[in-house]
Amino acid sequence: MSSHTSGLDNALESLSRSRSDLLIALEAASDQYFNTSPVEEVTRDRLEYWSICEIAWYVGALDDVSRLQINDIGAGREVRPSEISRRPEHVSNIGVMLVWVNQSRAALSSSISRMTKNQLQEEQLLFKENSSRCEMILSKIIANETMSTRRILELIEMFRC
Repeated sequence: MSSHTSGLDNALESLSRSRSDLLIALEAASDQYFNTSPVEEVTRDRLEYWSICEIAWYVGALDDVSRLQINDIGAGREVRPSEISRRPEHVSNIGVMLVWVNQSRAALSSSISRMTKNQLQEEQLLFKENSSRCEMILSKIIANETMSTRRILELIEMFRC
């Protein structure tokens, strides 16, 4: 780990840990309650009303949007807004969701790795600036993933009672 990538490497390690925790929580969920909201009327922007499925979709979709933002940073383009896509109907069981969250993280990791290698070969000052922007994006993902994992575990416990 060089001094130029240490901050990014630390963020990637935290990202790996938060994803591991999320996967453990998802694997503990029951198919029976995977799509069950704790309330009857779900509000799109209120995490506490979402089902485990909706929470997990959001985590993967945030990876996907963040990947596109990191690609924008690496290409020197204006960074697009964080617009989360709607979950397709077929992504509604634990098995498919596990595939989705693993694929979304693999694509994000690939974009980070590609940016790191390409920009380190170019100009270190540019890399430092872009690395810092990427670290902020990754911190947002980690915070969301940690909160989402906590909420999934709360829902699992609630449905068991």
